[in-house]
Amino acid sequence: MLKAITLYEPWASLMAIGAKRNETRGCRTTHRGDIAIHAAKSEHSFGDLIPYVIKAHLDRDICPATNTLGCIIAVVDLWDVQPAEKFGTIKTSERDFIQLSEEEFLFGNYNGGCGRWIFRTRNLRRLTKPVPTRGYQSIGWTVPPDVEAKVREQLLTITPV
Repeated sequence: MLKAITLYEPWASLMAIGAKRNETRGCRTTHRGDIAIHAAKSEHSFGDLIPYVIKAHLDRDICPATNTLGCIIAVVDLWDVQPAEKFGTIKTSERDFIQLSEEEFLFGNYNGGCGRWIFRTRNLRRLTKPVPTRGYQSIGWTVPPDVEAKVREQLLTITPV
């Protein structure tokens, strides 16, 4: 059974192009392993980020997709969940500190004082054709079997980024 997480755009596409490797949430999850990235059917306001989202696509020579809403667009390996206070952009001598790039920090909510959790991902596999399906608010919802089959069929031909 393939699990999924729904993100608003542009954050789903930022994960699918590798500009955003961490997802920040107000609760943690016990799920580890493959998780599909699903783009919500509605967009979220991100006006201040527009230039940075465009730059992230241009830096990777990837045109922004136009047909991602309500679709699974990538699969990643969710390998770790850590509290947000362990993350930042300024190098420190703290042993457990995880330094982020400015871009990664910009595309997430790393406010550790609010009980935020960081879902760390790797092994990005961007689908060549978005797969439509209904998304859910819960973290790690189960992808319907027919949708999972379409996703897995594409994964056979994709090289991880």
